[in-house]
Amino acid sequence: MDIETLTILALVFAAIATILAFIFIVPDKKRGGLNRFGKFLHDTFNFKYLIIEKVLQALYILVTCYVVFVGFFMLFYVQKYRWGDDKWYGGYGLLLMIVGPIAVRLAYEGIMMFILLIKNVIQINNKLRYPEGHNEKQHKAAFSTPAATVAPEAPVVEEAPVAPAV
Repeated sequence: MDIETLTILALVFAAIATILAFIFIVPDKKRGGLNRFGKFLHDTFNFKYLIIEKVLQALYILVTCYVVFVGFFMLFYVQKYRWGDDKWYGGYGLLLMIVGPIAVRLAYEGIMMFILLIKNVIQINNKLRYPEGHNEKQHKAAFSTPAATVAPEAPVVEEAPVAPAV
């Protein structure tokens, strides 16, 4: 088989899997009959939680460890030149080991503040839509927006001007 045939075959299987997911996993009424993995898929496909938080946490740990290790290895790196003027990169390594994790943490916290802002807006949206004691099972998805409702306009009653009392 060539790559074009495999790509078309993968697209057909993906379309079939999507249709089956929308029939058997995505609807809220099907959640009760699903096993543990099925409930995980249901919550994932309906955006009941954010995966990006855990992905960013793993990336934060990875990048922080990378910066520290690169800085540590730079302590032992010496650039050799033919004319005998060698350069030691240990100072850069120390700087990287100290400033690097701080810079990575600041960048991570900036991204997390944005994600927490989104989560708080979603929670406020849900509390406005479903006050205390309301059944939250009617809630379709975490990222859905409430339907706009327009209050009926009250009839305008004109009053006659009142003369000031003397």
